[in-house]
This record gives sequence, structure tokens and C-alpha cells, in this order.
Amino acid sequence: MTSSVTVRFSVLLAASLALAGCGGGSGGPGGPGGSGVPGGTTNFTRFPLETGKTTTLKGNGREATVTKSGAVSAFGASAPLEAELARDATSGDISSTTLKTATTTKTWDHTNSELAYSQNGKLVIASAEDDSGSIGFADPEKNGFAYQTYGGWVDEKGGRLGAFSLGSETAKADVPTSSTATFKGTAGGIYVDTVGYDVMSADAALDVDFGDNTARFRTNNTRLEAGGTAANLDMSGKLDIAAGGLSGNIATADQSMSGTVDGRFYGSGAQEVGGTFDLKGNNATMVGGYGTVSSHDSHRVHGRDAHRRRGYELGRRHACRDRRQVQASPGRSRRRSAGQRDTKPPPPCN
Repeated sequence: MTSSVTVRFSVLLAASLALAGCGGGSGGPGGPGGSGVPGGTTNFTRFPLETGKTTTLKGNGREATVTKSGAVSAFGASAPLEAELARDATSGDISSTTLKTATTTKTWDHTNSELAYSQNGKLVIASAEDDSGSIGFADPEKNGFAYQTYGGWVDEKGGRLGAFSLGSETAKADVPTSSTATFKGTAGGIYVDTVGYDVMSADAALDVDFGDNTARFRTNNTRLEAGGTAANLDMSGKLDIAAGGLSGNIATADQSMSGTVDGRFYGSGAQEVGGTFDLKGNNATMVGGYGTVSSHDSHRVHGRDAHRRRGYELGRRHACRDRRQVQASPGRSRRRSAGQRDTKPPPPCN
């Protein structure tokens, strides 16, 4: 299987990496641009990144060796790694990305990459102009990520591949010890078989029981960029929570591949979960990362309209305590000028 993207060195990086696309900003992929990073470094706390700075994100990842025929060794234990993201001071776009693992250091910038979105619209794949490699990343606004990034990489020339999860990790003492939560997001990585490489993407979710210290991990809507829909590669498994992290075993829907998955909580209050996975079987390997956001926090980030409705309903209840019924004035204009508060009266009380 060969990818529509030449993948001699491929990374999938879910982060705030809108590399100056056509027309600039996050309007669409194009040639990475901008060189207005005057200097200075800072450590990552949350997205969006500080403009005019290079931000260092730290985390963990797993690696293995890969031969030219696509044979992959066993993955090593999770180990520290980091990425450096430079955000242009003029455009606000990411002008360069550097991944640093124990074995590999690689930089992508405005001089060597062309961009295209993955078919699910969540990952952006940046291919080196000399066909020496690719990098992919997710728009944080589309994925809802504030505290993390994830990815998978392969260096065919160096004979290495792996996955990583980076971000602002939750302190162990701040991970809940009771209640349940559902986290939803995306996953992405590299699929390798004896024919070649492909980029995979999927939706991801975890159902976490903090009291029982367990979680259920699953993906669906899996796609391969060249191979198309791949429901057989949807993953699922059970994870255990220990020492503030998650780990467990997973398998594909058709049971042709199996492996392990890990995870960490991100954000001051464990608002997000991200991690890495690798599976092998049927002469193939799939390795990558995932990032998810709690349903409660997602509602806070994406549900501003719902928040307004709740506030509006609260106002209606207060009004109804003193009046049996409140009717809207006929012909009242609902148009507002900039900064003007909504003066529409509450609806009728029940």
C-alpha cells in the first residue's frame, strides 16, 4: 500500500501548526511561510502559542526500528522527548517545527514543506519539497485541544519510527479519584506493511471511571489516506489508571492486529487525555497518538451558545418569580450593534 503522500520521513503532530497557508492564517494549507520569529524561548503551558517565540513541549514517546521492507521490531519503553515550535511574530503562524527524540532530530519549516489536509479535515500533512519526508498536524480549534499534542513518525532513511504525546501534564494530586467522564477527540499515525507506508486518522474516545481506576479506549471512522475507509482498523481496549497515567492492551476490530496503548491526563484539572499506541499483526504495524477532551470541557469550549441559553433561562426564571408571565414586546428589533447587550425580553413562563 503506498500513500498519496510520499512518506520517507513522516510525522503526525496534533498542534497549533497553521503554517501560513494560501492567504495566510488558518484559512487553508499551502506553502509554510513567515520568518518573523525574533527569538526567545518559552515552555509550553497551553494553546494558542505565544507569537514571536519558540515554545518547547515535553512529553514521552515510543520507538522501534524499521527495515526497507517494512519489517518493524518490538517497540521500546516509553521515553522522554520534546518538540520545539516557532510561531511567527507577524502572521501568527508556526514557521518551524523540530522533533527531538533519543535517536532522531528533524526540523520542518517554511523552506522545505508543502501542505494538504487529511481526508477527515483534522490533520494537516506537510510534505518536504524534495520528497524526503512529511509531517502532519491537527488544527487545535478543530480538535478542541488546549493542553496537548500527539503524533507518530517514521524515518525510513534512518530506519526508525515511533509515536509521542506532548503537553502540560496534570499533577498526580489533581487527577480525580471519583466520578466518571467521557473524553472525545482524534487519533492519527502511520500504517506500515510490506508494500509501504500510509497515514491513518480516526475519531477517538475514552470512557474513564476515576473511582474504579479504569478506562475504555476506542476509535472509529478510521481512514487511510491512500487506502480509504478502514473500519477493520478501528481500535478498542481496556486501560488501567495508575500513578496518574493510563496503560492497557488494544486490538483492531477484525482482531488482525494487537498491541498496547498508554495515556496521560493534561490540563490543571485533567481536562484532556492523550497518549500513544502501537499494534502489530498480519505483516503490518500501526503506530501513532491520540488526543481527547472531556465532554464537560468540550461543552465549555465549543458550547458558547448553550452557555448563553443557560444564562438566558436563568434570567427567565428570576423574572418569573415576580411575574406570572412575561411576553415579548411586539415589533421589538432583535438586531444589535457591536458590543450591545441582548435586550430581548424573556419568553413566557410556564
